[in-house]
Amino acid sequence: MSEAPVRRCEVCGSELADRQRWCLACGSGRLTQVAATPHWRSTAAAAVLIGLLALVGIGYAAATLISS
Repeated sequence: MSEAPVRRCEVCGSELADRQRWCLACGSGRLTQVAATPHWRSTAAAAVLIGLLALVGIGYAAATLISS
């Protein structure tokens, strides 16, 4: 009976256990692909726009309270 070849981390060379995707020695995730967030810019732009509108509303409310 032959043993399966030992898998090693591509970064530091440490031995990886069967089905291990992250190296416990260096933390490298070479065997795992992290998916990119496809539309983060539009979400961030919407959040900034809502924040600016909230600040304008607060400014308007403060100006109304001060003038009355």
